[in-house]
Amino acid sequence: MIVLERIKSEKEEVFQWLAVLYAEAFPPEERRDMEQLKELLSTEPDMFFNAVKCDGELAGLLVYWDFGTFYYLEHLAVFAELRNRKIGQRILNWVNEHLKGVWVLEVEPDDTEMAKRRIGYYQRNGFRILDKSYLQPAYRPGGEAFPLWIMGNGTGQSQDELNRQIQTIKNRVYYRQNNM
Repeated sequence: MIVLERIKSEKEEVFQWLAVLYAEAFPPEERRDMEQLKELLSTEPDMFFNAVKCDGELAGLLVYWDFGTFYYLEHLAVFAELRNRKIGQRILNWVNEHLKGVWVLEVEPDDTEMAKRRIGYYQRNGFRILDKSYLQPAYRPGGEAFPLWIMGNGTGQSQDELNRQIQTIKNRVYYRQNNM
C-alpha cells in the first residue's frame, strides 16, 4: 500500500534521507537548492513535499503543488535499490485516486534513451505530451532556462487553459521562489 506523509520541516528525520534522494535523482538545473527547499517546507502551503512509503517502507518522494484548479507534479523519485518494483506505478495510481482533476508535469525532451523511456512510462500511465516548446525557468537566480516538455493527463485542457497553467507554474514555482 502507498502512503504519502507530508514533510513540513527539515527537522523531520525522514527529510535527511529524502534530501539525499532529491539531490541524486535530479540534476541541479531541475531542482532548487537545499536551503530554498527547506524554507518552502514550512512556508509554502501549496507545495506538498511527501515521503512515499510503500508497504511501510520509505520508498521515495513525490513533490506536487495544489493550485486549486490543477496539480503540478514537480518531482517523483524512488530510491535506486527499490526501483523496478512498480513503486512509481503505484505512486501514479495514488495520484489518480487522490488528486482528482488536471495534472501537469515537466519531462526532458526525447533526446536520450532514458528520456524516451520516461516519456513512454508517463504515456502508459495516462499522460500525453502537451507542449514541446516549454522552457523551464531557472530554479536559482542567475540560472539559465532549461528546455523541457509539458505532459498532462489532458482532462479537457484547451490551449488557453494550458497556457494559464504554465504561467501559474512559472509565477508560483520559479519566479516567486527566485525572489525569496
